[in-house]
Amino acid sequence: MLDPGKIIFHMNPINSVVKPALLSMRRPVFLLIVLMRCAVPALWAQGSGVVEGRVVNGTDARIAAAGVDLDVIGLGGGMTVLKSAVTDPSGRFRIEGLPTGPPLMIRANYQSVNYHSRFSLDASGKASVEVEVFEATTSMKDIRVEGVRLGFQLDGDHLRAVETYSFVNETKPKKTFSSNRGSFRFTKPAGIAEPPRLSAQGPGAPMPLTQTPLESADGQSYYSLYALRPGTTTFELDYVLPYHDRTYTYRKNFYQDVDFFQIGVIPQDVAVTGEGLKRIQVDVAKNFAVYTGGPLKAGSEMAVTFAGGTPTAAGESSEGSAEPRIRPMPTSVGRYTPIVGPLLLMVFIVVLWYAYNNIPAKQPKDSRTRELRQKHEQLLQFVASLDQKYENKEMERREYHRLRAHAKSQLRRISLLLGKK
Repeated sequence: MLDPGKIIFHMNPINSVVKPALLSMRRPVFLLIVLMRCAVPALWAQGSGVVEGRVVNGTDARIAAAGVDLDVIGLGGGMTVLKSAVTDPSGRFRIEGLPTGPPLMIRANYQSVNYHSRFSLDASGKASVEVEVFEATTSMKDIRVEGVRLGFQLDGDHLRAVETYSFVNETKPKKTFSSNRGSFRFTKPAGIAEPPRLSAQGPGAPMPLTQTPLESADGQSYYSLYALRPGTTTFELDYVLPYHDRTYTYRKNFYQDVDFFQIGVIPQDVAVTGEGLKRIQVDVAKNFAVYTGGPLKAGSEMAVTFAGGTPTAAGESSEGSAEPRIRPMPTSVGRYTPIVGPLLLMVFIVVLWYAYNNIPAKQPKDSRTRELRQKHEQLLQFVASLDQKYENKEMERREYHRLRAHAKSQLRRISLLLGKK
């Protein structure tokens, strides 16, 4: 390690007067940056906390989870790996030297799939954790798509789009679907300029994982390798489509059977046509319309044409409406959180759909409740990320209060809906 008092600078003789002066000014700043960067991991690493427990196999309890890689992750201010370990032959572990203040999580990597379990240290600085992992499968048997929801918003000469898909893994015994051909595949829309932004969140994951989807060899679709663990996994993606001639035909192939799909569009006067498509709700005040279709079998294609529509002012979805305009925008913790605009719009759409009781009867009541709770958790995480970004002075006060107010409004709506369940 360099001794700050013995740093040697090699100078060009021509600039022997100017460079030493500049370097002497820069050295304190440089040293401050180095010290600050070194202080962050040191702060996390300090502590006397201890976590112990075991990794259990949820597919077959007789299989010992031996040699499983573990990471202890700090959740405050981003996801930071604090300590790493490996389970013993019986699947047990003990990890020491943990900070006692921030929220923590254990991440176990089993058969190339990550599993998570959050924990908190007690007053004595100890915690006991059990992490459940599952055997992998490449069969989609007992894994279904519970719902497909698409949101489109007119934005000048473009259509901004958000899609959500919920996969429910009900395998018995419980197994995790994992395949190098992808767990979630979707059609590449015509005219798309950049790959969609994709986020995925599985059961037990603390927050959505944002990733770039992979493009198929034939260039006709994208796919994700995110594993489908037992329970519900939700994929959300957003992208921009051309709307130069005030019309666009959206074509989509379905790779799994779908009981129904729903389309939300802003503004409500955009003409939406397609085979078997029905308009089930128009909200003039919110300038919002909802359409539904299905069921569709795997391998079938859906074609929906959008035409016309009254442009709205930037940042508004309707006159007098406080709902946010859909737009890509990074959050305070970047790659670990969903994009602000799509998240708020998608929650807005989902809440409206539930509020108007437009979910077909085929979808079980408990699954609707589960999805609402999942959206509620995502919004809570979003609000926390906004607070952190504002505290770090990475967001303007006006924008912070506007987005936070929108999020809190959606939280209240979801809470009211959950109270009726």
